[in-house]
Amino acid sequence: MKEDRCLIREALPEDARRIEELYRLLLQGNTDIEVHPGRIRQIFSNPDSFLYVYEENRLIAGTVHLHFCMDALSGARPFAVVERVIVAPEMRGRGIGAALMRHAEKAAAARNALKIMLSSAARREEAHRFYASLGYDGEGSKLFKKYL
Repeated sequence: MKEDRCLIREALPEDARRIEELYRLLLQGNTDIEVHPGRIRQIFSNPDSFLYVYEENRLIAGTVHLHFCMDALSGARPFAVVERVIVAPEMRGRGIGAALMRHAEKAAAARNALKIMLSSAARREEAHRFYASLGYDGEGSKLFKKYL
């Protein structure tokens, strides 16, 4: 019997093409998606930004991007922002998204982050149920954004 090999790790430049494929699934209709190996290299070198991938049998099945932001409110504690959580459709329902989020939460806890924030498109009700099942509250705040 062949053993499945699964791991969560930081993205590498050679993962750019697969991450771009996943982002195209997440942001359907967005024509401004370009994931460059050089940018992944910069993220890897940034002590406040982590692009994680879930790899199973050498295939990237999902990704999450975690950012740490300095905060003047809470002493030396940062807050964390999670963006672009995506699991390949054929791999959903297997706990991959939850594993990625737990990994991001552990990294945030290790940095003594005050909180983790994330946004999700209003139409993505299934994703909202997923985040709520992990303990995220979507009722207490409203996200505003302006694309530049």
